Amino acid sequence: MEKQNIKLQRINSDIYRIIAEFIGERVLRADVVDVKTGADLSECKIFVTSELEVLEKSASYLRSEIAKRLNLKHTPKLRFILDKGRENAARVEELLDVIARSEVTRQSSDK
Repeated sequence: MEKQNIKLQRINSDIYRIIAEFIGERVLRADVVDVKTGADLSECKIFVTSELEVLEKSASYLRSEIAKRLNLKHTPKLRFILDKGRENAARVEELLDVIARSEVTRQSSDK
């Protein structure tokens, strides 16, 4: 079990690197957030911050690159997923700032 887990971690890391290189070479405004390959290697979910359409259109090319570079029996199908974690974190920060400013305003008007 642990041997398979280590293998999946290596595969995820390698796929992450290949996708990140592709993004860098094409000067896309996206980041790879995470890569999760299923235990059966049939599918690989790649979480990105933007440029979803470009990456989806490039999926077959990227899959062939992964097949060339990694020595796998089967190359997983790539599925790109938009990760909104950073966007959500920025929105939470913005809301906290609004709350803090309203709290300061309320305290100064109470005096």
